[in-house]
Amino acid sequence: MAALDFGMALARGMLPTSEKAQKDLLNLAGGRNIFKSEDWWQKQVDEQISSGYRKVKEQGREYLMPSGEYQLGRRNVSSRYIRPSWMGQPAGGIFAPAPPSSPAQAIMSGYNVQTSVSYEDPTGGKALSSRPVDVYEGRTYFTGGELSDIERSAEASAKRTKAQAEASKASQRRLRRGTGGLVGKAKLPGEAPSTGLPALGTTGLDMTAGLFGADIKL
Repeated sequence: MAALDFGMALARGMLPTSEKAQKDLLNLAGGRNIFKSEDWWQKQVDEQISSGYRKVKEQGREYLMPSGEYQLGRRNVSSRYIRPSWMGQPAGGIFAPAPPSSPAQAIMSGYNVQTSVSYEDPTGGKALSSRPVDVYEGRTYFTGGELSDIERSAEASAKRTKAQAEASKASQRRLRRGTGGLVGKAKLPGEAPSTGLPALGTTGLDMTAGLFGADIKL
């Protein structure tokens, strides 16, 4: 079974046309230039059709461990509470209200909440390098139109595969016919004569003629 990378599988019509579904497949494969078997690609597409493709939740960061493996960083969520201008400035002194201590309390108090997510080095600074990655959560089912596109692509791919197989068989038949004539019947050097044809690689007409009393082989 042939091994294909993402571009080859896409060119054969094995993958869905949805960009989000393709992005999910790229993540599962480990990259654009990673080769997987045809069976592997087909199983992933079947899983997407039955269970949906994974949704991107947010942008994360992976860290290269000293062991040589990448690990998703430790997720850290921080919130900033902004007092709306219509509230005015808080009064000073010991009776000044304390700022909100949670997003829920901030919302109830009328504050605007700005939340940011970061992924920190899980080793505390021992990681060799890092890279951005998509973090997935939940799944999305294909729409009816997307499923129809997948079905049409699969049918077209099956027709191309069948046509290629037929072309290969026809080429083999022509090759067999080309080697089944006189060349196929001629004996090789050292073989016993069986067809009356000269051995391959010999020259002359295999005839003799007399000239001045001496036999000359033609």
